Amino acid sequence: MTNIRGGSGLFAGNTPQPLALIVLLFWAALIVPAGSFSIPPLDRDESRFMQATVQMLETGDFIAIRFQEDERNKKPAGIYWLQAASVSAFSDAEARQPWAFRIPSMLAGVLSILLLCALFSRLTGPAPAFWGAVLLAAAPTFAGEATIAKTDAALTTCVIAAQGCLALIFRRYVEQEEVGWRVPVFFWVAIGVGILIKGPIAPMISFLTIAALGLWLLATGRNPFRFGLAHRPFTGLGILALIVGPWAIAIGLATEGRFFTEALGDDAFGKLNEVQENHDGSFLYYLKAVWIFFWPAALFIPLAVWHAIQRWRDPAVAFCLAWLVPSWILFEIASTKLTHYTLPLYPALAVLIALSVLSLREVIPGPGERIMRGIGILTCAGASLVVGAALVWLVISFDDHGLTAFHVALLGVLGIIAITAGALMSLRRPAAAMAAASLAGAVLAWGLFEGILPRLEALHLTPRVSRLLDDLDLHPRLDGAPPVALYGYNEPSLVFLLGTDTIHAEAEGMAAWIAAAPGHVAIVDEENQAAFLAATQQTRLSVLATLDGFNYSNNKASTLTVYISE
Repeated sequence: MTNIRGGSGLFAGNTPQPLALIVLLFWAALIVPAGSFSIPPLDRDESRFMQATVQMLETGDFIAIRFQEDERNKKPAGIYWLQAASVSAFSDAEARQPWAFRIPSMLAGVLSILLLCALFSRLTGPAPAFWGAVLLAAAPTFAGEATIAKTDAALTTCVIAAQGCLALIFRRYVEQEEVGWRVPVFFWVAIGVGILIKGPIAPMISFLTIAALGLWLLATGRNPFRFGLAHRPFTGLGILALIVGPWAIAIGLATEGRFFTEALGDDAFGKLNEVQENHDGSFLYYLKAVWIFFWPAALFIPLAVWHAIQRWRDPAVAFCLAWLVPSWILFEIASTKLTHYTLPLYPALAVLIALSVLSLREVIPGPGERIMRGIGILTCAGASLVVGAALVWLVISFDDHGLTAFHVALLGVLGIIAITAGALMSLRRPAAAMAAASLAGAVLAWGLFEGILPRLEALHLTPRVSRLLDDLDLHPRLDGAPPVALYGYNEPSLVFLLGTDTIHAEAEGMAAWIAAAPGHVAIVDEENQAAFLAATQQTRLSVLATLDGFNYSNNKASTLTVYISE
């Protein structure tokens, strides 16, 4: 069994040294706050989650999940409870401070890194587990999801915890040690919490991993059925009933069963068969996306593939492949695709990469190894150009100040670090190469989330509307003004910032609202302006402002006109 360790310092023994965990704690804590306190509420999912949490706190109903008057029967209540606890502890619902809702994701990001190192050290050895955690922390998708108030960072924590317990069970079974009860109990607890966070995703990944490991055990002459029983499945069903059962009964009664029909039938399994909310992707979408969203650690993917083919009989390699491959295939064949869906698989990829890179000095160089290293350097160079081009495009398109010395310096630093990582790879300096790649990811996270995105005013239509109304003393939540009516531009972030009573209407409803009393405000997008004016021609209106920007939720330029009745 693979057990790569340095013999002293950070990697002495078979478990991570306290110093290694302290280093990871500071590394993760350095990366995950990037953007959390500066990026405005994002559309659409983050603002939906935050607004539903606000309504839980406003109403005191922590079972039924609502966005304004509509039931939000998509995800279980776990993440809403965590956000509600965070907001209650550090802020309040009325303040609508996004960072308070994001704290659970930030903490989950840090915990994920520590768990990955701590739980996988016994399977892979401390060094691969440590470097896998370092690479994961700096991955753009991981850093991004740990920045925003959604389910995916917390889900990844649950998946790492469950898979870490599964790895310990697998190692003990392969080495013919007593599995015991404690680790299987923790496995099922992690699965239960994962279900409360995002439904069937956590158990799906673990059960596919178990099935794939069963095939590996058959191929290597071992009994897969006893391995399945080692997880204590009947005990697990009882644990899941205790964790998930009370909430499942409560939400079933509160929604008369609609939650399960919509969350499982329409949302979870519906995404397998049909494209939802225009989130479709091309063939091998995730395989193409990983070069950008795991940049620059993606430099090592070709080498990891070569290493996995060569050493698939190694239990540590087999476990990473069993975690990664079956679930990846399932996500690829699903009709609805978003880049963060594969985030819970990235820890396996990170550890597999660390295993392969740290084995460089043990492997006699051959044509296959040299080819894979060359492909890795070329693909990383290509991905680096795409990342750089994307950053330039963002700045030129949406920043009124255009390219500045800061942007040039950022691109230069990223390029230098990425080239250094490739050079170190060529020189067979594995730890230094992974350190350089991780540093590039960290620089990208802070440069993008703190230096670029908060300045892109054209993308921040909602905060601009909120500031405008506050400056005019017409803000429903901050100034006590009447609710605002929206026609066309119905993004959830406006509801979050303006208040739960925000009105959504079309021509006739808008006409009735705007004519009901002086001082009523309506916000209308350009596509619906003619219909609005036709319906309100008997009402005296004034234009308060016209705001131009870009609605990234539907990838369209947007012009909003703010009207007030006289």
